[in-house]
This record gives sequence, C-alpha cells and structure tokens, in this order.
Amino acid sequence: MSDRQTAAERSEDAQNTDRTQWERLADADPIRIRDPLAEVLGMVPEGEPLVVTFDEVAKAAGHACPAVAGAYRSTQIALEQLYPDGLPVRSRISVVVGGSPDEPGLGPMANVIRHITGAADQTGFGGFGGYGGRENLLSYDDIDAPGRAFRFSREDTDDSVLVTFDPSATGVDPDDGGGTPMQTVGKLVAGEATDAEAEDFYESWHGRVQRILTAPVEGGPFTVSVSE
Repeated sequence: MSDRQTAAERSEDAQNTDRTQWERLADADPIRIRDPLAEVLGMVPEGEPLVVTFDEVAKAAGHACPAVAGAYRSTQIALEQLYPDGLPVRSRISVVVGGSPDEPGLGPMANVIRHITGAADQTGFGGFGGYGGRENLLSYDDIDAPGRAFRFSREDTDDSVLVTFDPSATGVDPDDGGGTPMQTVGKLVAGEATDAEAEDFYESWHGRVQRILTAPVEGGPFTVSVSE
C-alpha cells in the first residue's frame, strides 16, 4: 500500500511541475483571436482561434496587477467592439497607446496588448513576404482622453475603438506613486510586513485585480468610444 501511495504522490508531483502553482490569480474570460500565420504554418486548423488567458498574460508580465488587468480587459473590450460578429485577427489590428513608454505602468500595459493582439512596434515580425507581419502596428502618441487610453483599429475596415482605463478608480494611482497599496509593497519587499499585513494586502490587491477583469464596459473604470 505504501509503495502505491508513493507512486501516486510521485505522479501528482510530476503533474504539478507541468503547471504554475498559483496561490492567487484572478479569473477572467479568455480572449479568442485568429492568427493567419499560425494557420498557414499548421499550428492550428484554418479558422480556429488561439485562446489567450489571463494567466498566460500574468506569466509573461511576471505578476498580476491592476495595470496588467486593465490592459487585458481594455483589449478584450476593444476586440469585442471591433469584431461583434466574428473572431479578431492578428496582423490586421493596429494599436495606438496614449502617452510614452516611460510613463508609469504604460510600457507593461502595451506589452499585454502586444501579447494578445500581436501588434508590435518596429521590432515585430515582418511576416513572410509581408504576410502575417506585425511590425509597426503598435505605436505611442498623444490621445486626448482621461486615464490610460488605447485606440484599436481594424486595418481591413478602418473601424476603430478608443478604450480608456482609469487606474485611480482601482485605488492604485500611478501618478501618485501607486497610492496606499504601494506602501505595503515596500514593506513586503523589505521583509518588514507582518503575516497579517501581507495577507490583508494579498486579499485587497488580487480582489482589485478581479474587479477590473469583470468590470462592465461602461459605468466602471472603463469608457468606450467607437468610430467607423
């Protein structure tokens, strides 16, 4: 019996090494997006989407935070508006990020958008003979809108949608050094936070992330403006 239990435990340990053991991670609806290049190369059947999840984005970012969640939800909202009757398509979506990459949190947010849409700056893949290219589809520029603003456009129809995200509505204001929650982060980094303080912070932090990921299109930290 003990040998069988040991084998089972080893099997479970092996399975655990094949996935990230999140202690806390907010839940979000996945984003489905077609990638014609992946179809051409035989990664997925023609017309079938790639499925991008929030845990993948969090792994790429190295953490889950209001900025990462805000970028994920902003992208999700924009793609739903741009493609109401079908799947969004990589290499046919361009994005303008309002501001400059050195603004607090904005570069990481742009990386989330790039991860999902494939839209990239000049470092992006140029495609095969121009097919499936992603370069020069993501740029930074001034956008006259509050909070963090992102303009998503369809290259095939010129339809666009502007999504804004107000991070101060989540209690983490990048223009104020992050506000009160970041003070606790400083104590955590320094190893000075008590167990109770750490637990309270985790619950508050990840609860805030969860609320962003399930926020409505209107009436929360997001606003949407569609143009055709």
